[in-house]
Amino acid sequence: MKFKILTFVKSLFTGKNKKRNIWIAIVAIILIFIMFSFLAPKDNKASIQTGVATKQNIQETVLSTGQVVSSTDLALSFQGSGVVKNISVKEGDKVKEGKVLASLDTSSAMASLTSARGSLAQAKANYDKLLAGATISDINSGNIVMQSRVVGLDGAYNDALNHLSDVNLKVYNALAAVTTLQNTYFTGFDQSARDGKIQIQSAATSIDSALNKAKASRVQSDIDSALSTAVYSLNSISSALKTIRDTLDETYYYSKVPDSEKATIDGHRVYINTALSTVTNDQQAISSARILLLQSRPEIDLAKAQILSAQGQVDAAQVLLNNLIIKAPTSGTITQIDIKVGEQATATKEVMILQDVGNLYAEADVSEANIASLQLGQSIDYTLDALGSDLHFAGTILTINPSSTVISGVVNYLVKGSLDNIPNIKPGMTVNMTILVAKKDNVLAVPSTAVINKNNKQYIKVIDNSKNKAYHEVEVKTGLRADGGLIEIMSGLVEGQEIVIYMKSK
Repeated sequence: MKFKILTFVKSLFTGKNKKRNIWIAIVAIILIFIMFSFLAPKDNKASIQTGVATKQNIQETVLSTGQVVSSTDLALSFQGSGVVKNISVKEGDKVKEGKVLASLDTSSAMASLTSARGSLAQAKANYDKLLAGATISDINSGNIVMQSRVVGLDGAYNDALNHLSDVNLKVYNALAAVTTLQNTYFTGFDQSARDGKIQIQSAATSIDSALNKAKASRVQSDIDSALSTAVYSLNSISSALKTIRDTLDETYYYSKVPDSEKATIDGHRVYINTALSTVTNDQQAISSARILLLQSRPEIDLAKAQILSAQGQVDAAQVLLNNLIIKAPTSGTITQIDIKVGEQATATKEVMILQDVGNLYAEADVSEANIASLQLGQSIDYTLDALGSDLHFAGTILTINPSSTVISGVVNYLVKGSLDNIPNIKPGMTVNMTILVAKKDNVLAVPSTAVINKNNKQYIKVIDNSKNKAYHEVEVKTGLRADGGLIEIMSGLVEGQEIVIYMKSK
């Protein structure tokens, strides 16, 4: 047979049709090569990468970066303007509630208070003198008219107290609207808008405090003081709302905030201005009622009214003096001071920060893609940039804010975690949070790149021949999608099987 093939090949190159025979030989060789290419076993070694299905411990975590935050974080400011006269603390000082932290030049306010106290003392002395020399008939004269006008004055004060409660509600509604606006559309306003929000917060606190005192005592002088505080504070809030509203029309914010939100801020400013008019009218009504009462009273009752008026002046002077002094609203540590003695301070502008550095927690924004995996109480592993990546600390999720914040077009939710007994930690430090979502031990796992999704099912290529890497596909059921690109295989594979984990595109 071998001889016949050689004879045939020789005849191709020696016959009469030598040239034609050569071409026939070339075509035959090509056909033989193609036939062997199709029939020979495929060798996939150069185009795929394989691995082995193994049992291992896997876990799923969510990573986020945030900050260390104090549970008490107060921006303190003067409620009046003037030259800083004294700063009695320095950064790092621990203070008790009520301690005087700083004060402006109080000489003028103190003089006004002293004068008002003198007028009150004089009015009381006049009343005592008149009362000592008055007869019963003097005291009872004009009683019917006086009683009527006393009722009128009392009614004016009751109306004012009711109106102040409505004012307080409008103020907190405005503050809530500004807070929602900031949380929904911004990580923070620009400086002027942030100052505006702080201004509203401070004014709201002043009104609430004055109203609570007036409600508790129902003394006319306390109501007068609450009305004066409300007028000052409402003017401040109206100005702050205008600043925030103007900010929303700036180029950077204009397209980010819907017109409906801008209209909401406009509406709250109208409510505040209406409340201001109501309070001003209440002051005028009280003044008119008091004048009528004074006109109907005999000399002894006039002296009593003068005492009330003098007491109101004392209270007003005391408020003005208090506005020039900052006292610690709670115990804590002074962590920042932004003003010096001799500087001109502006009302409601932040001058120092009071924090409780012994009661800290971590907070970070988590994207909506991961937030569904988080639950209260899940474990957190912390590292802090300031303390080095080798030191790890444990904590748990305390709260997950239900409202979202949009950051660079991504919806995020604020997550707070506990921080216990970590030495040298300070508010503002960067904290890296690794939140443990799920964990499984000794389960079959493979790289997720090995899993193929087809027709709503999942498959893995299993190697049949280790030499040429021939394979066939098997259907699998997957479980936990873990860190490190691993995925749990619940059925379809057994431990030790060689699989395709990567295939080069042809």
